[in-house]
Amino acid sequence: MMDPTRLPGVLDALRRTWEGQPDLPLATLFGMLNNRGIGWGSTDGELIAALAALARIHPGQLPRVDARVTARYLIVTEAPAHRVTVDPWRVVVRRITDAGHATQPGSWDYRTIRPASPGSPLVVADTGGIEHRLGVVTRITLLDESPAAEVTDLSGLRRRDVGDAVHLIRLADGETVLLDHGLERFIPGRRSLERRAGKWEELLTCRLGEELLVSRPGGGAPIRLAPVEDILVVEDAPAD
Repeated sequence: MMDPTRLPGVLDALRRTWEGQPDLPLATLFGMLNNRGIGWGSTDGELIAALAALARIHPGQLPRVDARVTARYLIVTEAPAHRVTVDPWRVVVRRITDAGHATQPGSWDYRTIRPASPGSPLVVADTGGIEHRLGVVTRITLLDESPAAEVTDLSGLRRRDVGDAVHLIRLADGETVLLDHGLERFIPGRRSLERRAGKWEELLTCRLGEELLVSRPGGGAPIRLAPVEDILVVEDAPAD
């Protein structure tokens, strides 16, 4: 007979993993474990290790040290809908409209993040102590356990190689560029903000302190924009 005292540990591992993705039916979670090689012949130890790997990518509680994170996470919220990227240095917030479009991203340095988990509110205090309530958490995803503080150069990046990455590029003239498989420009005016969406092929030059130069699909004159002041990673494939 196998030791029945092992049951609480196995069930706790399952609970922790499921708490990170509570929107999933349990059968779907079992299917994800099957994709990781867990089946009829698997040991309890193998099952616990696979559950821990899933919980690491989608934790049921945002890992914090002294009310700050030490890795880079994407936190999706609702009511209102946001995609929030947090790392050891800053927060990047993208509000999602009812039509599914992102508004101009905002970023700031932060002081603390309150405990957060799926189903709880996401509350971040900036360096001035003002708390920003960013909706109810639906999912937390680990993007990078050891992120770099800054990106200095994306020159040569081609659209076909972007994958799941999303970058926020801030320019010296106040314009903001959101770059994924498309190119969204947020251009501040005297009384309004203009949004332009376009296509791109390659970042010919995207380096701190130099003009942003982007080639267009099919050739033609490249898009030439103001010098780059900051390059931020706001989304990527989950860490594995």
